[in-house]
Parts: sequence; C-alpha cells; structure tokens
Amino acid sequence: MIRNLSLVIVLAAAGCGGKKSAPATTSTTTQTAEGGEGHKDHHAGMPAEMTKFHDVLAPRWHAEKGPQRMKETCDALPTFKTDADAIAKATPPEKANADTWTASTRALVDSVAGLEPACKANDSAKFEAAFHKLHESFHGLMAAAGMEKHEGKAGEHEHKM
Repeated sequence: MIRNLSLVIVLAAAGCGGKKSAPATTSTTTQTAEGGEGHKDHHAGMPAEMTKFHDVLAPRWHAEKGPQRMKETCDALPTFKTDADAIAKATPPEKANADTWTASTRALVDSVAGLEPACKANDSAKFEAAFHKLHESFHGLMAAAGMEKHEGKAGEHEHKM
C-alpha cells in the first residue's frame, strides 16, 4: 500500500510539471476521490489549498535524503510560502475546529518560515530538522482538518481520509 501511495504521489507530482500558477484564493472546494477499483485518492476530502501544498511537499519529503533533496526543497521555498499563506486564508474544512485550524495553519506558516534560514545556511542537519518540522506541521494541519491517521514507522505512513 505504501509503495502504491508513493507511486501515486510521484506520478501526480510529475503530472503537475512544476508549472507556477497564480496564488490560490480562499476556497471551500474539496477534492473528491477518483480512481479505479481498489484505488482511493489520497486527496479525498482535502481542501484544494492543502492539496496544492501537499503536491509540492510529498515528492520532496519522500525523496532520498541528501544534497539534491535539500536543493529541490529550498528551490520550492517561494511556492511553500505562497501555498501556506493560501491555506491560512482559506475557510476551515467543516470537520475542523476553528481554533485548532487557526493554530495549525500558523504552525505551518511558521515552519515554512523556519525552513528559509536552514536553506540559506546550506547545513544539511539544520535543513533536515526544519524540513521535518514543516512535514509534521502539515500532518498536524491534516489532523486538525479531521482527515488523517498515521500508520507505520516514522516517515513511513499512509494518509487515510
């Protein structure tokens, strides 16, 4: 299941082609589940703003640790900032507690800001710590939205929605 999910994430990221688009606006639209028999879209029920952030985060998070992952993640910092700000401005999902949602969006925005000095320092240990915090902040936001459960070891998980 984890391999299938990873493949879906990589293919979805590749399909996006890295095109830059206008900043997201506030939306209450959610993605719906699609796919063939036995396939559940990992974006099901995720607000569009979160899906966009996830599509930038996932391939970088699941890439092999090293200089290339750090470079690609740091190169995406402007997109992370734009997408995190769009999430913070979005209407909370119906399942979310407004206060928890607000705290979680602040944590995400702060963790994105915390990645910048680590990128500028070009220090892999600082980068990995800051990137881990960003990743955990996003999962905290998913939990606040009422759409995630973790399974497996740290770093090896499924998104259940």
